[in-house]
Amino acid sequence: MKKLLVVVLLSIVAQLNAGNGMNPYQGYQYKTYTNYSRNFTIKYPSFLTMGRGSENGDGRSFTANGGAVYVSATSSYFTTDEGSMQNRYWDDLNDRDYYVTYKRPLSSNWYVVSGTKRSNNKVFYKKVYLSNSSNGTQIRTMYLEYPISWTATFDEVIPVMLKSFKDTKGEEYN
Repeated sequence: MKKLLVVVLLSIVAQLNAGNGMNPYQGYQYKTYTNYSRNFTIKYPSFLTMGRGSENGDGRSFTANGGAVYVSATSSYFTTDEGSMQNRYWDDLNDRDYYVTYKRPLSSNWYVVSGTKRSNNKVFYKKVYLSNSSNGTQIRTMYLEYPISWTATFDEVIPVMLKSFKDTKGEEYN
């Protein structure tokens, strides 16, 4: 009888644990965030909650799962005082907190760096591109950080976000 009870309990625990791997955010739609002052747009999944805009109007952050998932889309005026695109790319590659597992080398105006953050063991994905928009040269950054357990979800979400992360005039770099 004890063995039967143990088997039943183990079976229940196994079923409960199997459910933990399921994505509670299935069935999401995409919303669009457009920053009119910096002339860019991005689609984001509806399971993300949009945060308040920054005081300088450079973009938005989005969160889910009590802040465990963090996404931001920003744009700032690009000046060489802050370093060239090459310097920014190398800074990201050499960031001690980043364990880089994927990189899309710098082309003329964009790059991607992705991997795991050492400080919190979360996946990060960062795309940076230069835009010559109507209000000056800007550097646009899409940054995502999420628990490893969310990888399957973001494997679906990231391509949609990348394709939509573009100037409002229709330019895109991906």
